[in-house]
Amino acid sequence: MKKRESGFTLMELMVVIVIVAILAAVAVPLYVNYVKDAQRTEAKGAIGAVITAEQTYYQLKNSYTTDTFVKNPTPSTQALNCDLTDALTNWDIQVTAADANGFTVVATGKAGSPTASRSVQLVYSRLSQPVWTEN
Repeated sequence: MKKRESGFTLMELMVVIVIVAILAAVAVPLYVNYVKDAQRTEAKGAIGAVITAEQTYYQLKNSYTTDTFVKNPTPSTQALNCDLTDALTNWDIQVTAADANGFTVVATGKAGSPTASRSVQLVYSRLSQPVWTEN
């Protein structure tokens, strides 16, 4: 009686490797896009908090203000009462332009963070719809 050896042939291994490579080629770009969408959503959430703070400031002072958000602010350095501690890990957030009719908020990715070289901007106006710009 002849003893049979068990195992995989080279062809079977090559087919499995090709299937895994195809799945990886599809999954990696989807994952990268998912991460970018999550980062953009984080910035938009922080900008939404700034919008609320600016509207509250407008109700009290009848004008909008410029502001730069930093971790652990002191009351004298920040005009808006807005806690962006979590978002400030990956984003620098500033209200760069403000007048009686609106303001501009820019979230810029911090160097060395996963959001580096990315930015999200909102131009808010009392006279028209907000305009979002992302890159």
